[in-house]
Amino acid sequence: MNLKIWMQMICCIGVWAIPAQAQLPLQYAQGFRVDYFDDYRVVTVLAPGGGEREKVQYVLVQRGHESPDGYEGVPRIEIPVRTLITTSTTHLPHLEKLGEVHSLIGIDNIKFVNSEVVNQRFAEGKLTEVGRGRTIDLEKVLVLQPDLVIADTYTQENVLVALQEAGVPVVINAAYAESSLLGRVEWIKFVGAFFNKEERATAQFDSIVVRYEVHRALTQNLPMDKRPTVFVGSLWRGTWFMSGGKTYPAQLLRDAGANYLWADDESQQSLALDFETVYEKAHDADCWITMKNGWFSRNDVVAEDERYKKFTAFENGNVFNANARLNAHGGNDYWETGLIEPDVVLADIIKILYPHLLPDHQLKYYRKLDP
Repeated sequence: MNLKIWMQMICCIGVWAIPAQAQLPLQYAQGFRVDYFDDYRVVTVLAPGGGEREKVQYVLVQRGHESPDGYEGVPRIEIPVRTLITTSTTHLPHLEKLGEVHSLIGIDNIKFVNSEVVNQRFAEGKLTEVGRGRTIDLEKVLVLQPDLVIADTYTQENVLVALQEAGVPVVINAAYAESSLLGRVEWIKFVGAFFNKEERATAQFDSIVVRYEVHRALTQNLPMDKRPTVFVGSLWRGTWFMSGGKTYPAQLLRDAGANYLWADDESQQSLALDFETVYEKAHDADCWITMKNGWFSRNDVVAEDERYKKFTAFENGNVFNANARLNAHGGNDYWETGLIEPDVVLADIIKILYPHLLPDHQLKYYRKLDP
């Protein structure tokens, strides 16, 4: 059974016939909504599989209250959730911000976790590794009997179906599909809904937005001809994956005052390019910003492919890599804490492009490659 069919099984066409009393306000996120009723709420994840019409819904019922009528086929989840399993490190910062790490009883792989509090919980024997995707251990999940499993669409669909059939509530977190970094962060409200903590989630998010906007304002009046030209990415198995112009990295670069060379592209996904196409457009760019865990010096770069040294940004030493916070196993904190600190990520890029605008800021997630 594929994921699309599974989604269709658990969606309910008649949900929208019941008028909601209120809806959770969202500023940037476009991939979910929360509708409120008397003693329950309906959470909808829009297009979690990438399709324009696909959606999956969940009815969240307060503990001690009867499940409402009219939602045949829609999974019921009792809230507040008391125990949960996550399948990605990207889900962990929301739990920390909401004060719910104590509810976490399972995770995919502790080796890639940077969070001190989560690692401490694992050291105390309060956290079990369950894997993800093809490696997920269904027996471990069933033994843990979590109130909730937070998955993403990278988890194998047969695993999702098996968990559902075993009575384990599974919800899809599709934050990764948002086209802005603030949109991804706003999914803290999605997580908050399962703990009755939307108010705390909103307060956390609002404070992040304020800090982000303070930094963004530093670059907004810079003329385009004064903005450094920037390209991103690198080759992987012979293909250069360049962020499309409508992706969150492109927006992040725009907010940082960069002249991103692929900004005019209309794609919401990465572009699969060959080296020659990238070189033709970016060979004389001012700055190259990439993400390769194993690159610490320019020697590491050319050891992988001699052609990289042809770029002017490489020749001038303007190559920056988002691997400043790796744990001993290669877990990159950019994909954990960085996703709840877009203001800091933005400040890092502004510091790279315009050091004088943030003289006291120290790079946190990025590092300049050694000569």
